[in-house]
Amino acid sequence: MKPTATDPDLASEFLKPIGGPGSRRLRLALVENDWQTHCVLRKIFTTLGWEVESAMTVAGGIALLDGNLDALILDPSLPDGDGLDVLRWVRLRRLKARVVVVTEGDDPARVAAIRQFRPDALVRKPVELDAVIRALGTDRTG
Repeated sequence: MKPTATDPDLASEFLKPIGGPGSRRLRLALVENDWQTHCVLRKIFTTLGWEVESAMTVAGGIALLDGNLDALILDPSLPDGDGLDVLRWVRLRRLKARVVVVTEGDDPARVAAIRQFRPDALVRKPVELDAVIRALGTDRTG
């Protein structure tokens, strides 16, 4: 069984922190409005050694973005607007952050709109952690 973002106990059994002593912590912006998914992803990536900053809105997500960002996990369905505005902001400012979009929808027009902004991965909910970790280029094997 593949661990998902809704299986925190199972997921924590196979995750090991990345990096070593003296290595810079990778910085992750997590923009997700589903409370359970938000909390679990935050816990998992913190356990992996990431510096996680999070938001649950478009405005909050944009406020997290700067040139020191290594990765973004983004839910495009946010309560204050289109989450793709966050991804648009990343692309317009040419941030080098890797981007994983997590979505529960499979509307072809919406998927095409997401792909237009070239995310590194598009992952369906429930979130498969291996897919997100691979897309972010994180080696969890230590």
